[in-house]
Amino acid sequence: MRYISRDTQATIDLNALVENYQYVASIAPQSNTIAVVKADAYGHDANLVAHALSPHVELFAVGFIDEALALRQSGIKNNILILEGPFKVSDFTIAHEHNFLLMLHSDYQIDWLLSHQPQLTQNIWLKVDTGMNRLGFAIDDIDNIISKLDTTTQQNLVLCSHFSTSEQITSRKPVEQLARLKPLVEKYSCQFSMANSAGIFNFPASHGDYTRLGLALYGISPTDNNLLTEQLNPVMTLQAKIIAIHQVEIGETVGYGDTWSATRTSKIATVAIGYADGYPRNAKSGTPVFINGRVVPIVGRVSMDMITVDVTDLTVVAVGDSVELWGKHISIDSVAKSSDTINYELLTRVSKRVPKVAAS
Repeated sequence: MRYISRDTQATIDLNALVENYQYVASIAPQSNTIAVVKADAYGHDANLVAHALSPHVELFAVGFIDEALALRQSGIKNNILILEGPFKVSDFTIAHEHNFLLMLHSDYQIDWLLSHQPQLTQNIWLKVDTGMNRLGFAIDDIDNIISKLDTTTQQNLVLCSHFSTSEQITSRKPVEQLARLKPLVEKYSCQFSMANSAGIFNFPASHGDYTRLGLALYGISPTDNNLLTEQLNPVMTLQAKIIAIHQVEIGETVGYGDTWSATRTSKIATVAIGYADGYPRNAKSGTPVFINGRVVPIVGRVSMDMITVDVTDLTVVAVGDSVELWGKHISIDSVAKSSDTINYELLTRVSKRVPKVAAS
């Protein structure tokens, strides 16, 4: 039994999660919407997330086979796609035993596939590099790759690629990338997957047979330019409690390095969360938090276990009051901007010592 003393936690709104999935799926009704739960469901607890979504989702996606096995061990029976494919030849045997789908991106994986081909019955996904230049086969190599596959594998083939700028609604590159993939899809009469979260909203032509729903599943907009994302609701609310309140006089400093000093007599609240919990150490003074119905600023440096907040302007504040770091009232994007990072990193860096608790 885990004893919880601090009350620092990430509350996971599973109703919002399911509603986000259903809403985004409705935008691409002809596609099979994959729920991407890699990196512990973007820091939201993959077991919680997958069990909430399993009645609604045909296919989950994870980064590597270890994550898929963890889902199986927790009782998830849905199909699971391994986005980075096999790291070892033995991964093919495991994939066959547990009904995992493998995405292949390199010649060595094709060699492994050929040695297992008679035993594999699942769809094989081939990653095509259309301009991301990270993983995938060159377009000119696809004909040769497919020619090596047996008839059954060719008939069950899914071609996949990944946008590099789909969050930019005015970018021409997503259109160009899709134009590179589609001739191959037509040539081989196969299924395809191109759209990530931003692609679903910004580039409807990319929806294809499968869309890959990641960030937007968790209620965070993948683009600043699409009104459709206003219906998304944040799934995670990161909270901690005030554990001390002090008065600081004009000219006195707060925190390591003396980076902030009071310009007025100030009331400073110390909150039980820090960079060891995944709250960004480089969050600047002025980064917003939400206490008792008001937005107030962090002051001083983030410590390992604590942050300090200027609560001078709050009429009512006391030890034990709850502080929202991001979630329903504080946009994670505002915290990311104040910390010179991105929302993805903040979500996935919430540490294991912060309990993930389903909203009641």
